[in-house]
Amino acid sequence: MTPTPAATPKSPWPWGRSVAGEGFAHRRVRWAMYAMMVLLAVLSLLRAWRIGQSEAMRQMDMEIIQAAAEQGTLTQRLGAHAAQLALLHHQPQPVVAPLSDTLALSLLQAQHLEELLARQAQATGTADGAMRAALQEWRRQRETLWYRVQAVLWQLQRQDVGAAANAVGVLQSALDGSLQANAALVGEVQRAARARSDQALVQVRWFTGFAVLLFIVLALLVVEPTARAVRRQYLALSRQTERLTRLARVAELSSNAIAITDAKHRVEWINAAFAQLTGFTQAKAQGRRIGTLLKARSADPARFAEFYAALRQNQGIKREIRIATRKAELGWVLVDMQPISDEDGTLNGWVLVATDMTEVRAQQQVLRLAVDGAGLGIWHWDMVTDTIHCNDRFLATLGYMPGELNMAAASWFDLIHPDDQPHWQESLRHHLRDPDTPHRLSVRARHRAGRWVWMLFTGNVADRDVQGRALRMAGVAMDVNAQKAMEQQLRVAARTDGLTQLPNRTVVVEKIRQAIDRHRAQPGYNFAVLFMDFDRFKQVNDTLGHTVGDELLRQIARRLQDSLRPGDSFVHTSDFAQMAARIGGDEFVVLLDDIRGDLDAEIVASRLLDVLAAPYQVEGHRVSSTVSIGIVTSTHAELDADSVLRDADIAMYEAKRSGRARYAMFDPAMRQRVNASVSLENDLRQALTLGQMFVVYQPVVQLGSHALLGVEALVRWQHPQRGLVSPADFIPVAEACGLIDALGQFVLQRACSTFEQLQQQLGPLAPPSMAVNLSRAQLRQPRLVADILDAVRAHNMAPQQLVLEVTESLAAQDKEVQQTLRDIRALGVGLSLDDFGTGYSSLSCLHELPVNAVKIDRSFVSQAGQSEYHRVLIDATLRVARALGLGTVAEGIETPEQAAQMLAMGCERGQGYWFSRPMEASALVAWVQAGGVPGPATPST
Repeated sequence: MTPTPAATPKSPWPWGRSVAGEGFAHRRVRWAMYAMMVLLAVLSLLRAWRIGQSEAMRQMDMEIIQAAAEQGTLTQRLGAHAAQLALLHHQPQPVVAPLSDTLALSLLQAQHLEELLARQAQATGTADGAMRAALQEWRRQRETLWYRVQAVLWQLQRQDVGAAANAVGVLQSALDGSLQANAALVGEVQRAARARSDQALVQVRWFTGFAVLLFIVLALLVVEPTARAVRRQYLALSRQTERLTRLARVAELSSNAIAITDAKHRVEWINAAFAQLTGFTQAKAQGRRIGTLLKARSADPARFAEFYAALRQNQGIKREIRIATRKAELGWVLVDMQPISDEDGTLNGWVLVATDMTEVRAQQQVLRLAVDGAGLGIWHWDMVTDTIHCNDRFLATLGYMPGELNMAAASWFDLIHPDDQPHWQESLRHHLRDPDTPHRLSVRARHRAGRWVWMLFTGNVADRDVQGRALRMAGVAMDVNAQKAMEQQLRVAARTDGLTQLPNRTVVVEKIRQAIDRHRAQPGYNFAVLFMDFDRFKQVNDTLGHTVGDELLRQIARRLQDSLRPGDSFVHTSDFAQMAARIGGDEFVVLLDDIRGDLDAEIVASRLLDVLAAPYQVEGHRVSSTVSIGIVTSTHAELDADSVLRDADIAMYEAKRSGRARYAMFDPAMRQRVNASVSLENDLRQALTLGQMFVVYQPVVQLGSHALLGVEALVRWQHPQRGLVSPADFIPVAEACGLIDALGQFVLQRACSTFEQLQQQLGPLAPPSMAVNLSRAQLRQPRLVADILDAVRAHNMAPQQLVLEVTESLAAQDKEVQQTLRDIRALGVGLSLDDFGTGYSSLSCLHELPVNAVKIDRSFVSQAGQSEYHRVLIDATLRVARALGLGTVAEGIETPEQAAQMLAMGCERGQGYWFSRPMEASALVAWVQAGGVPGPATPST
């Protein structure tokens, strides 16, 4: 029946059945001691002087027998520990310490027994052959047993469970021989003692009376205490038996399935785990053959046949097999079935231990799928044999099939690229010296096809000996070719302009820095930096779209590549110092390396001006775009690359300021002008909030009658230190830094407010209209029309009383601007085309512009008296304006002759210093009230 928790299970172990024999041994020892006491009594009667010697011999015999018995006990204890290890081979740690302690005690007790035997041999002076043979055999078996125990402990220390299990099996096989040798030694000792007792009995016959008396005395003083000592030994053995019983109890409660059979394979005992795994209770399994039970649950006939064959051959076997559990589920178990033999080697039974491996197998499968899914190669380096082991995925990464590579570590390491060998060795040394430092690095390995493959290796020391030396390393390897290729692409992308495939700003700065360093080290070395910006490129983007702009930039880059002489050539890699690059937008940089002097840079710049100015064909459009170039040579180069680029940029803007489509050589004075411009910009940003900006007004009059027809609002800046700053100085700065929008809003609001005040102060004499200039930034604002309408309404103006002036280039810029102008015109607000004749519009296109007045630029008015060309242009403009019903205004009239000439040519209105300079509102009121307009001009013939 299946043991219950309250019952003590029957001990299945063979050594648990020798307790009765040990009790018989106790009785024999007791009779032997009585015999020795009789001998001692007789000898004491024979010779007084031998009393002490006889007593010593008796005590010595007793100690030898006791020590020999203790040796047997310790041998049995080692066997018990070995049995525990066999049962708990997956968790051996609880048995290691008791096994070590028992071994140490056995060593100590054996030494004591040797000393006793030596003393006895010295005292008796004789030792027969049987005694010597028994003693030698006992010593040989003892040494063998100790060596097996030490082997088990060493394997456990290495945590090699499989090797430890094998060592335990060898230890168990050595136990029987040791026990037999120990028993033989005890028998020989007892035989010698009996011989001496027999000799004493001869003498006892002569002294019977004395023997009886001495027997009583010795029985009271010696025999009984000795018997009690033997009894204590017996009790110790009993306690050992109880421990073995508890071991059986542990087996009962173990989670591993355990079964014990007799020699005929019939089940004698199973634990609860076995019943739970197979569904066979103790009652059902009792007396059935273990092979039948295995067959009933086996899902793997081939493995079952192996177990059946092992049973027939009385051989142990350990295999993982697949079984059908009591729940009809398939699972994996590790079955370890070993024979149990008596002391004489007779097969006494079998013990079967089955460990459920289903969960372990599932985890291994998950791990295997994870490794395969991640594409990881697994490697293992046995440092003792200096061999490498790896999985098929690792070999496939290098293009090899299993068995094609030499598995020696040296051969494997030869596959690593020579340039990566030092890094590999250094990483390995650091890891072996400090386990916290990971062995992780990417190296190139030689593929079977001869190419190099980038692989990422990671590994750790998996095992060390007691001195800390590495015995085994294991890790994974991953193919990182794609990652390395991506890294290379990213490195190239980080140094290459994606649109033109030219080097980018990072490379330019690096190369300029190298040129600066070389110039400092070699005074005869010269270089030049050409900073190029394409004129009116933004207009191309705004009018034709960014797609056309991008293609234009690509064509510009190709022209740069094709046009430079071989001596000035550049390539878009980082291998050469000479190069051209795009650093952003429409800005390009050419670095000329090792030139003879500044003249070489000017020659190259002149050629680039011609080549890059030729028209481009971009997606069906003919595009013309000139370039402005700023040049910095090593003559005036600063000591850092950013400063060199800054100075080249300054020179480029100087070229633009000088008229575009040209180059300018940098000189330090340019930097001073830029610094002044930056200072002006900083002051301009505060001017509006500090109230430094104000508006002046210039009258617009009827040329015939000099009647006041309106005023034009013009912004001025009164700087506390600079004084009155010219609009020609701060208006370009405002446009460049983005303040022109806020400035335009300020002028619009202030002009409308002043117009309202003039109406109140001057009444009928007030100007009938107010003209305000619109900037490029304002025309791009989506709320411009709403802001104009709000300003007109806020100051009680009629829409037609406000005239907005736009330059010719803005009005003809693109459809979006023209639509904004139409929306303004729809409000009723007047539009005037300012500075006509200076832009790109032709007279034939004037009808397309949504304006109702044209202002002739002052440059034409000033030249009309001397230049027939300018007079013809003015006349044509006036004729077209009259034909289109547009009003005309002549700007910049400074003399009465100019006023008369414009009137004679048919111009209706005019403005200029001849009539009045721009005035503040209060001065304008006084000027109007004083009738300050000069007399009417007389038309010239």
